[in-house]
Amino acid sequence: MVHRPLIVDAATMMLIDGAHRLEALRRLGASLAPVIAVDYSQVEVAGWAREYELSDEALSAIKRLAPVSVRGRQDGSVVVRLEGLKSYYDVREFEADGFELRRVSASPGALRGLIVVPPRPTRELVLSAAESGELLPPRSTRHITIAKRIAMPVPLSSLLA
Repeated sequence: MVHRPLIVDAATMMLIDGAHRLEALRRLGASLAPVIAVDYSQVEVAGWAREYELSDEALSAIKRLAPVSVRGRQDGSVVVRLEGLKSYYDVREFEADGFELRRVSASPGALRGLIVVPPRPTRELVLSAAESGELLPPRSTRHITIAKRIAMPVPLSSLLA
């Protein structure tokens, strides 16, 4: 059963929410997927703070990739604020170098260790990434829309080829 539909932009059919569900459906051999189309200009775009294991190596690596500001916290964590929208691609390179994302949060204060905070993503960045095929790293954007509250249970059997 697929309980929540994928959410796409009505004008471009760009996937806004449901990348993992879509990939799971593809792997199962589905030829269809439940979808809700929304007006992307009415969707709020926000980002996630990212948590990694804190090490000298990780801190040096992220500083080499992107312009940053660094601040230590009383709990021993280090908050790295990235500058410039290109930094999303720097995050992807950082993770490709073996630094494993542990978790994300809308609030950096909820995370511990090396906390990387990219700038707030823009619709233009998301659309440009989708059009170019040079996608942002997973868990980069939070699309905030009432459409995410819609439940639409669809049996898998009706989606398979």
